[in-house]
Amino acid sequence: MLKPRDRKREQKGFTLIEIIAVLVILGILAVVAVPKYFDMQDQARMQAARGLISSAQSQLSLGYANSKLNTSYAFATGTECAKVVVSNAGGVVANLNCTGTNAVTITANVGPQTATGYWNNPDGN
Repeated sequence: MLKPRDRKREQKGFTLIEIIAVLVILGILAVVAVPKYFDMQDQARMQAARGLISSAQSQLSLGYANSKLNTSYAFATGTECAKVVVSNAGGVVANLNCTGTNAVTITANVGPQTATGYWNNPDGN
């Protein structure tokens, strides 16, 4: 049978100092990680906007090539840009806007992030 003094030595658990040390470490990690997380969200939105611009540029080039291969194909920059699928996944509003006919300005918005790109008609007309 264990004496009361020996029972105390057998008890397992955390001391108050150990718990405070863990809480301090978790607090430091939270202070460092949370701002980085929000910065990563902004970077992801900017990359998504740049991806939309690249998609629009590709679609415009594809439409231009189709109009050259098929004379009955009516090439219009607004129509071609409307073919780019814009997803609002995750509740973040995204949109794409193309203006111009020869020198097309492409603007993509994903949440608060905005990116601008350009596409030039090879014919210039």
